[in-house]
Amino acid sequence: ITPRAQRRLIREVTKDPRTTSKELQTSLASIKVSVHDSTIRKRLGKNGLHGRFPRRKPLLSKKNIRARLNFAKKHLNDCQDFWENTLWTDEAISYSVPSVYLFCPSVP
Repeated sequence: ITPRAQRRLIREVTKDPRTTSKELQTSLASIKVSVHDSTIRKRLGKNGLHGRFPRRKPLLSKKNIRARLNFAKKHLNDCQDFWENTLWTDEAISYSVPSVYLFCPSVP
C-alpha cells in the first residue's frame, strides 16, 4: 500500500468513523490500489485508529416501562412550578449508537 493510499484511508476514517474496511477497500479500488481488508485494518491500527464496537443502549424492562408510565400519568396535570423545581438526573451512561464497527483513536 502506498503512502498516498494510506493517507487517503486515514482521511476517510477520520471524516466518517463508521466506514467499514470493505468500504475503504472499494474506495481504494477506485484509484486502482488493490489491498485486502485485513491489510487496511492493520494499517489503520498502526496509525492509532483501532476498530471498536460501540456500547449497546440498555433496554427498558417491563417494570421500568410501567414505572415510567405511572409517573407520567400521576404528574400529567402538574403545574409549571413543579417541573421547574424537578432535578432530572441520569445515573447510567447509555449510547443510542447502533452496533457498528467504528475506527477510533487509541487512548495513550
